Amino acid sequence: MAPFLNSHALLACWEFRETTPPFLSNPPHYFPLTPYHAKIEKSPPSSSSPPSIRIPYPGWLHLPRHLLGPLNFHGYQPLTLIIRACPDSDRPWQFLAGIWNEHDHRRQFALFYNGTWKYNHLTNSRSPARFQLHAYLSKEGGHTPGHPACFSYATAPIELPPGNWHTFAMTWDGSYITAYVDGKLHPVPGQNPLPFAGPIFDGGPNGADFTVAQRSMALWHNYPYDPCPANEGFSGLLSFLALFQRALSPEEIASLHSQLSSTNSFSPPNHFP
Repeated sequence: MAPFLNSHALLACWEFRETTPPFLSNPPHYFPLTPYHAKIEKSPPSSSSPPSIRIPYPGWLHLPRHLLGPLNFHGYQPLTLIIRACPDSDRPWQFLAGIWNEHDHRRQFALFYNGTWKYNHLTNSRSPARFQLHAYLSKEGGHTPGHPACFSYATAPIELPPGNWHTFAMTWDGSYITAYVDGKLHPVPGQNPLPFAGPIFDGGPNGADFTVAQRSMALWHNYPYDPCPANEGFSGLLSFLALFQRALSPEEIASLHSQLSSTNSFSPPNHFP
């Protein structure tokens, strides 16, 4: 096991070993992810697929605000979010995970797959981003000043068509948002890594929940009780999700991806100092 996984930096890790929900993170916190709007079942392992859960559309997973504890990243706290997943759809704007409420302007951090466009901050231009990964942080909670939405995001410029397993990751070290796919950083000036000095928006007691596969969006007036009205959101297989309270290095991201992709498992530490 890589030594950085033994440190206090690992706040939560889900391997989805339960046969029925809720899905609990590894100790010591046991954060419960509860499904909404679809039956989420265990998917048996195979030669090409690790033990995982299948999230059908429009299903998603939910951890309410009052249970977030140390997962409520805000201010100048560095972070790493890493996910092992296999999307099964070309649906746009597939939310992977994060604390992200667009309806009430309470965005904090998030990973998206297959956003329709990406933005280059050096050239002030947009270009297609089909099947690419976006790593978002928000300072304002709402729109970035001068833009129609939140524009503080890094994009990994690699097309990843659905139907394949990938490791999606983002880090923030207090200076840069960095997006990784399959353990690699693909740098693009003005796009990845993206300068972001913070702070991350603080949603307070009424801030956003932590969710997987779907986020609260502007048209979703009865979140979380009704299904999402927009044809957006992740569906597919999910085998691993983890949050660290520091920015892992590129070498650590590569090491963790190698472990996840070669063994289809992760050995969490038994003790969190």
